[in-house]
Amino acid sequence: MSDLNKININNFDFLRIVFASTVAFAHLIELSEIQALEPYKIYFNTRLAIDGFFIISGFLIAKSYENSKTLKDYIIRRAKRIIPAYVVVILLSAILFSFISTNSFSDYFSNSQFWNYLFANLSFQNYLEPCLPGVLEANKICAINGALWTIKIEEAFYLSVPIFYWFVRVKKLNFYLLILIVYVLSVTYYSYFMSIDNYRIAKQLPGALAFFATGIMFYKNVSLLSKWKDYIIIPCLLLFILEQYVFQTQLLKPIVFGFMVFYIAYSFKFLNHFGKYGDFTYGIYIYHFPIIQLFVSLGLFKTLHPVIVCTSVLMITLILAVLSWHFIEIPYLSKNRRLRQKKLWS
Repeated sequence: MSDLNKININNFDFLRIVFASTVAFAHLIELSEIQALEPYKIYFNTRLAIDGFFIISGFLIAKSYENSKTLKDYIIRRAKRIIPAYVVVILLSAILFSFISTNSFSDYFSNSQFWNYLFANLSFQNYLEPCLPGVLEANKICAINGALWTIKIEEAFYLSVPIFYWFVRVKKLNFYLLILIVYVLSVTYYSYFMSIDNYRIAKQLPGALAFFATGIMFYKNVSLLSKWKDYIIIPCLLLFILEQYVFQTQLLKPIVFGFMVFYIAYSFKFLNHFGKYGDFTYGIYIYHFPIIQLFVSLGLFKTLHPVIVCTSVLMITLILAVLSWHFIEIPYLSKNRRLRQKKLWS
């Protein structure tokens, strides 16, 4: 089996579903404000799930860049993977939420907030205007899709990879030295803003780079890590527990958590074909938040049994994710990616 095939046979599809579902469940508990669900919140750590996404992203985006024929090819492939479904969820939300706005249709669509929302969100600057006019005013927060803040970071990661490789290939900077520089700057940034109690800034791009850089490093060392993974996993687990739950720091956590993700990705062969029926991760991630917000706005969490309404939210999210995958995402995938999906299916 070639090295490329070995890299492609993994459990990343399974892990991404776990991470996306974790974020969806956490937002469901937080936004619904159902007291009966509060005790379960500790089992759904959105920060760890997002960090996991960043690690996997570093691994897969490095692979994508190295397998791209040109920089243009790489950028087009990345744009096609992210933008189509993203644009759909922004436009659908902007149109469909008009039906529950306290504004009339004419006031809604002529309101500057509506156009600011479209401009801000379509340009990946969701924080500039997360809300729509007269919508979700009674909800805990008015944000239509609070999960989308990570997409701009993901896009920045995509753009940073060619720069990273330019330093290595053109400027002849040592690969591991560059990884180390990026890693140290990232954890320093995160640690500083956490020390002044500003998590909102700490979690942004510079603070997340350590996880992405870890993913790149692991991609370049798949064979070595695979050979030693059974010996490394226990020390990594212990270090992770210490940093996450005792010291609450982020010094070695990107590396040790990254290795935990890597270990699961390249162990447990029965999960290798988890993505056989499609990659619904992106759909789950981008559609769940507005659905939860809609259900909250309609008062369904207060009038229906929690199990019924939560199941309904998750089922609708999954259905939209499946439809998105088949009708919006697959048509824009590269030929090789479509063929790989077809091979998994068969």
